[in-house]
Amino acid sequence: MSFKIFQLQLLGKIKSVETIERQRETLRADFEEFRKVESSEELKLYLELEEWVNSETFKKKKAEIVALQYKGSRECNQLKELGKLKSAAKIRKYFKIFGSADLKRFEKTKDSEKINEYDKLLEYIKEGRFEKEKKEIKSEIFKGSVEEKRWLEFKKLDKSAGMKAYLELYNSVALKKHEEFAESEKLKGFVALRNAPERDKEKKKELRSLKRDSEIKAYFKFEKSKKLRLYRETVDSHDLKKYNELKDYVETDDYKKREAFLKDKNKFEKSEAYQKQKKYKLLAADEDVKFVLKFEKSSGYKNYLDVKESFDLKRYFELDEITKSKEFLDRKAYLEDRKKWEKSDEFVKQGEFLQMKEMLHFVKYFKYKGTAAFECITKWEVAFEDDFSGSKLDNEKWINIGFIADKLLHDNYSMPGDLHVFANGKNINTGGKLSISVKKEKKSGIIWKMPAGFIPTEFDYTSDLVSSGKSFWQEDGIFEAKIKFNPIKQVVSSFYLSGENSTPRINLLEMGTKNNVGISTLNGSGKTVINGVNISNLKRGKSYIFAVEKSGNIISWKINETEVLTIQNSGMNFPLHLNASSIVVYDVSGSSLPVNFEIDWVKCYRKK
Repeated sequence: MSFKIFQLQLLGKIKSVETIERQRETLRADFEEFRKVESSEELKLYLELEEWVNSETFKKKKAEIVALQYKGSRECNQLKELGKLKSAAKIRKYFKIFGSADLKRFEKTKDSEKINEYDKLLEYIKEGRFEKEKKEIKSEIFKGSVEEKRWLEFKKLDKSAGMKAYLELYNSVALKKHEEFAESEKLKGFVALRNAPERDKEKKKELRSLKRDSEIKAYFKFEKSKKLRLYRETVDSHDLKKYNELKDYVETDDYKKREAFLKDKNKFEKSEAYQKQKKYKLLAADEDVKFVLKFEKSSGYKNYLDVKESFDLKRYFELDEITKSKEFLDRKAYLEDRKKWEKSDEFVKQGEFLQMKEMLHFVKYFKYKGTAAFECITKWEVAFEDDFSGSKLDNEKWINIGFIADKLLHDNYSMPGDLHVFANGKNINTGGKLSISVKKEKKSGIIWKMPAGFIPTEFDYTSDLVSSGKSFWQEDGIFEAKIKFNPIKQVVSSFYLSGENSTPRINLLEMGTKNNVGISTLNGSGKTVINGVNISNLKRGKSYIFAVEKSGNIISWKINETEVLTIQNSGMNFPLHLNASSIVVYDVSGSSLPVNFEIDWVKCYRKK
C-alpha cells in the first residue's frame, strides 16, 4: 500500500467525486455567468455608476437638488396626464368590455371547433365553391352521358339479327350436331355420289335414297338457313368484339354504381356539398355562433381592440402603476419636502451603485477578474468524451477489438495465463455508465503461445474490452475517467493509454491483482514492470476520477484532482489511444460473479 495515498486521504486532500463534480459544475456555471456579466450592459452601467459616484460632478449636483419643487415636476405632469386619460371616452368604454362576462364568453368561444367549422363553411359557401359543386352534381345525369351512349350501343348490338343468331347458336347443341354431321361419312358419301360424273344404276339408286334421308335433308336445310348465315357473318366480326367489350363494361360494378348515381334524383341530397350546406345552416342558427358574430361586430368590441394595444392604454397602465408606486409617492413627498437630497436621483444612483456592488454575480465577477481560475476552461477544449448514456456502445467512438488484435487477426485473442476469452461486445452494457462484465461461461477462442502461434482453446470465462483505436488518438493533453474502484484479485481491470504496441502504456488505473497508476513496460526477460504508485488505500466500492496529464516528457497522475505521481519519461512521445478491459488471471468464486468494471464517463482534453 502507498503511504502517500494514505497520507493524502488522512489529510483530506483527496476530495470526494461528488464534491469535484459539483465544483466543476459550479465553476462552469460561474464561467458562463462571468462571460455574461463581462459583456452585459449591467456591468457597463455599474462601472458608469462607480465613476459617477466618485466624480466631482456628483458632489456638485447635490447642492442643486435642494432647489427642486413639485410644481412643474415630472410627477406633477404624470398625474395630470393620467387624469386626462382616465376621463377619455375610449378608455372608459374599454374598461366596460374588459373583464366583462360577454368578453370572457367570446374569448372562450371564438377559437372553438364550432366557430372554426362555421368560418370554413361560410368561406366555402360565400366563395361559390358550394354552388359550383351543386351545379356540377346536378348536371351529372344519365341521359346524354357517355354511360348512356355505351348502353344504347350495347342494346342496339344486342337486338341485331346477327347478334341474336350468334347468341342462339354459339355453343348450342344444334350447331355442334350440324358441324359433327358435316364431317360424317354419310355426308361425304352423298357429296361424292352427287358430284360423280357418271353413275351406274346402283349408285343412282343409292343417291336417290340418300336424298330422302332425314339427316341429310335436315343438314342442307340448316346449312342454307338465314340464321346460320348470320351466325357465320357475326362470329369473327368487329360487331361481336365491340358487343363483348360493351357487355363487359355495362356489367361491371363501377358502371352500375355510376349508372345508379347518374339516375339518382336525390344524389345532391346525398352529396358532401349538401351536408356542408346543412351543417352551415345549423351552425348559423347556433346561439354561440350568433353571439360571437354579433359581439365581434359590436362597437364596444371594436373599441376594445383599437384601445387594447394602443399607446394611450399602455401609457394609462404605466402611469397608473407609476403613480401608485411607493417610489412615486415618495418622490412626490420628496419634492414637497425640504430634505430633497436624501430622496434625489443622485442619492438613488448612489444607493443603486452600492446595491449593485453587493450583488452576488458582481461579487463573483470581481472575485474571478484577473485570476487564473478559468484557465482550465479557456485554455483547454474537449477532444473526446462519452458518458455512455445510450442504450448501446457508441460504435463511432469505440471498438471491441484491441488495436494489435484488429491489425493482426481482425479478432481478439488471449495471452498465456488468461482464463478468459473476449466476447466482442456481448459483455458490454451502457445506459448511464459503461460496464465490462466477467462471466463464468464456456467459450471457444484462440490463445497466443510461443513458438506455436495462435492455438484454438476452450475458456471458462468471458470478458470484454473497448478501444478508441479507430476513432481517437492524442499525444499530449489531459485524459480522465470516472471509474468505480472495486478490485477483485482474480481479475485485472485496466483503463490505459497505449500506442501501436502493447507496451509501454500509461495506466490511468489498474486494479485487481495489483492496484496502481503509472507506466507499464517490459523488462529484458519479458516481464511487466510498473513505474508508478500503489493505490490500494482507496476506498473500495467508491468512484474516483483518475486523470493523466501528459506534456512532452512530463506525465502526471491525479486522483480526484489531487496529484499522486509525476514521472519524466521520454519513451511515450507518440500518439496514444484509450483502452479499457478486464482479464481473468485466477479462478473466480461464484459468489463474486459477475465481476463488473464500471466507468461512468471518459473525457480527453487538448490545449486550444
